[in-house]
Amino acid sequence: MDQPPVFTLDVLTDRQLLSDVLKGVLTTLFFHRLFNSLRPRTRDLLDLTLPTFDDAELEASIDARLATLARYLSVESAAAGERARLQVQFFEKRPRRAGWFGKAEEKVCWEEWRIEVEVVGWRSEAERATVRERIEEQLHRTVLKIITTASNEKSHVPPITTNDANPFPYAIALAPKGETWGTRMGIF
Repeated sequence: MDQPPVFTLDVLTDRQLLSDVLKGVLTTLFFHRLFNSLRPRTRDLLDLTLPTFDDAELEASIDARLATLARYLSVESAAAGERARLQVQFFEKRPRRAGWFGKAEEKVCWEEWRIEVEVVGWRSEAERATVRERIEEQLHRTVLKIITTASNEKSHVPPITTNDANPFPYAIALAPKGETWGTRMGIF
């Protein structure tokens, strides 16, 4: 089986903006990769207007992963320069050979996004303004990369063969210390 394409996004943030910046990145990604009917909305973050949607289940899933990430980072240390990784995978449901228990389906990953997060700090108000400017510039580049990649990289997207509300299941995984055997197996 071929490996799915992997796209990497770099995200720079500080502790105060951690959840907002990552939620902006994730909702932008899902806005461009979910193929179900979403009610489009926008949200303002820093000096950017980002796409979002009205889907309570997906929003709860994103919020839960971001809360886990924030807890992890607060436990690890309060130092700047911390790094973590979020992974978002999109799957296709394929029928598997019938076994003892009848029909079965398998989930096959067709695309993976790795979001490399770096948390930076600041010591003074002047430094804070500079850091916020860097965060905004990085967020702008990241959002443009999502839009460009989603628009240009379409040949690997499988055909929609179901009438389900969401034809492609997804998974949001936290891999704070890089890839481990647990994240590769989908446990974490």
